[in-house]
Amino acid sequence: MVQLVVDSGCDLPDEILRKYAIPVLPLSVSLGNDTFGDQRNPAQMAHFYSLSLADRSHQISSGPASVEAIQDVVQKLLDQGADDIVIQTINGNNSPTHANARLVAQLLGSDSAKVHAVDSHTLFAGQGLLALYTLSLIQRGLTGEQIQSRAEEFGRKVVGYAAIKDVFYLRERGRQKNEKSVSWLKAAMARSLDLHPILSMDYQGSSVVDTVREYGNCSQRLFELATTAILEGKLQMPAVVVSIAGHVDQLEKVSGFETFIEVAKQNQVKVFRSVMSLSGGINLGPGTVSLAFATK
Repeated sequence: MVQLVVDSGCDLPDEILRKYAIPVLPLSVSLGNDTFGDQRNPAQMAHFYSLSLADRSHQISSGPASVEAIQDVVQKLLDQGADDIVIQTINGNNSPTHANARLVAQLLGSDSAKVHAVDSHTLFAGQGLLALYTLSLIQRGLTGEQIQSRAEEFGRKVVGYAAIKDVFYLRERGRQKNEKSVSWLKAAMARSLDLHPILSMDYQGSSVVDTVREYGNCSQRLFELATTAILEGKLQMPAVVVSIAGHVDQLEKVSGFETFIEVAKQNQVKVFRSVMSLSGGINLGPGTVSLAFATK
């Protein structure tokens, strides 16, 4: 049977990772002078968000999973007898992790043990959705080569959205990476008018699809995007992944979530709730809510 591997940017509930014994490639997190690997460990993530380590007062950044870290995970699986491995990574246009995974696949793959590197073409909640799709292919008995082709095609149909809570946060993180997509003036105007953007993220890149006054209205609009796709029968897969840069229980208090859950239930669409990856929280900001689904 094929063994799935994901990186820590993948927003999946911990119970799914444990149930299917999915190894996690650690993206790196630098906090001040310290650097550590994000293992999607529930205790580590709870500590990170409860202490507000991702807020603007901290010098923090995220980086790719190194070749060495990926090699360690894959070699361990090979030593345990795995002979068909699929490594699913964050969008290759956003991180060198995919290129590193491809290199490891070339180094460790052989005729007797296949290693496939799959570019998810998506981020965070979108990665979680693709992992769920990949698990369904594994359960159907497909080979790693077949899964690689189908998963990359499915990844191009995944669209993710994020309701941004703090535009100043986006500006500050972008400034640290020498990005100037959000100017100080735009951020100041957004704050003074209580405006919050909704970002769309797919394989072609990211863009602002809406800007809404007051965060409660913004999150409500976010869930309306998924609700509309459900009611119009546009979902390629009857599942939506929702993640929050904070404790997952906080989703219950987010405006629009309860109505969305009810619509999903009525239409037999399963909703997977997850804590957002540390990389996601660092790049999108504390309190941000994101979701992803695949369209036909």
